[in-house]
Amino acid sequence: MKYYSDEFKNNIVKLYHNENRSKKSLANEYGLHPTTISHWLKRAKLIELPDGGVTSVEAFKQLQKENQQLKEENEILKAAAVLMGRH
Repeated sequence: MKYYSDEFKNNIVKLYHNENRSKKSLANEYGLHPTTISHWLKRAKLIELPDGGVTSVEAFKQLQKENQQLKEENEILKAAAVLMGRH
């Protein structure tokens, strides 16, 4: 499996959007598969947040994952506090 840097992926996404390039033309020029470009475009898609801000789908998923981990850690700390008599 070939690795592409985030910078390279972002540049391909920008070319697609800013220069109205097709996935096929970008794939041919950069030696990529059009499906690979489709995945990068999907990840780079922006979503609006409840507070009016925007973020990428990928960044939002990462935030959800971190949030879940923090909730689990918080529950562990609460349980430990109960066991130690501090609640």
